[in-house]
Amino acid sequence: MHLIVYGDFNCPYSYLASQRVDELARLGRAEVEWRAVEHDPALALTGTPSSLDPERWQAGLAELALLADEDEQPPGVAPSVISNTGAAVAAYAEAVTDGVQDDLRRSLFCEIWVNRRHLSSPHGVRQLVCALVYPAGTPSEPLAAPDLPSRIHHRATPGTLPRLSGCTISPDGVPLTADGYGRIRQWRDGWLSGAEGMVPALSLPDGMLTGVPALTRLAELAGKTAAGARQPAAVGR
Repeated sequence: MHLIVYGDFNCPYSYLASQRVDELARLGRAEVEWRAVEHDPALALTGTPSSLDPERWQAGLAELALLADEDEQPPGVAPSVISNTGAAVAAYAEAVTDGVQDDLRRSLFCEIWVNRRHLSSPHGVRQLVCALVYPAGTPSEPLAAPDLPSRIHHRATPGTLPRLSGCTISPDGVPLTADGYGRIRQWRDGWLSGAEGMVPALSLPDGMLTGVPALTRLAELAGKTAAGARQPAAVGR
């Protein structure tokens, strides 16, 4: 079974959907394609304080606690600053080219919802990409090639060095390749055509489910006992 899930990294409902996608993959019950979208591109690039609407965040997170299964980790507290995810979406689109999209998806959700990090900065996103495509080496490694890390030096041409150092997006947070731009546009068009601006969204052969119904269906596919049947508070709108 092939499924498509649309989600935004600053949406806690999407974070729970991401965990359920991983469970489906672990069980081998579905091949799931995660497509990253921005549900609110107008969010400030400097971040938006969650304290501006605390009741909304509290209601949404309380509902997630009821929806989550025992082995899932719903976020209990919102980040103090809500990230604009333009750079994160761009990096994720480029990560598909490098084959690290699932690892980057998990890393982005973890930084925002577990570590409660403000991650609007392209520099911060690049650091996460670098940690995946070029993990830290041994302390003695710089001695072998002080101007060019040996693992890169022996396996990569100079033209690929920027990607291996995490530079898959520009300093202003947009993709570096036409493929990256194309994915973002295709994902957004597919999402808007059926999800009416809601995340997470689950695309099925017979239509699109959004919000709690999408989460419930993912739980059912994973063999979980899905809790709750209410529509989410407008956290992901």
